[in-house]
Amino acid sequence: MERLKDNFFTKNSAKLAGLFGTIFTIWAVLVATHSSIITSFDTFFINLLTNTNPANITFATNFTTLGNTKTLTFLTILVGVILLLLKKYGYAGWFVGTMALANLTNTIIKNIVQRPRPSVKHLVYAGGYSFPSGHSIGSMTFFLLLVILVALFVKNKTAKLGLTVVLIAEPLLVGYTRIFVHVHYPSDVFGGFLLAWTFICLSLFVGQKLAKRWNLA
Repeated sequence: MERLKDNFFTKNSAKLAGLFGTIFTIWAVLVATHSSIITSFDTFFINLLTNTNPANITFATNFTTLGNTKTLTFLTILVGVILLLLKKYGYAGWFVGTMALANLTNTIIKNIVQRPRPSVKHLVYAGGYSFPSGHSIGSMTFFLLLVILVALFVKNKTAKLGLTVVLIAEPLLVGYTRIFVHVHYPSDVFGGFLLAWTFICLSLFVGQKLAKRWNLA
């Protein structure tokens, strides 16, 4: 397994995982206890991000499917198979394992917090509990894992920068659409992002340790 060049994120991945994990825990407690901080946060961003523009509705109701469980499961398997075909066995296990653990944790937390979804009319179907947003954690984890792969394997600097920008934008847009279609509160989306960042940093830390110890490929 090739190693990323040392930078702020690789050097501090464990600390960042602890930081994001701590912030997520505090955030989850605030949500579960119906804090006024969460109410104010949600009200502000709902007013900022939602509207009745037909073009925006069309975009949101279609783009949000990128974060669907079936879509991300298919894409995760696809990336895993491609990595296996390229004989990058360590990366395949790392990629699929990180996605599985992140989404399993999301499911567990949903059932602990048991936050109902927004009571307004949903523009797309969504079942289950609201916090944290599964679309947000799934898409953020998936696309940031791709960012790491791009950093490792794409040598052209222009292509690397362009791909990184696009990949980072994807989960942010998915999160936005979940608020826009009224199936999540903004605090659900932010919670999903925090959990994803935690897993990405943990994954980066573990992956680097394995790369150093076993030289996986």
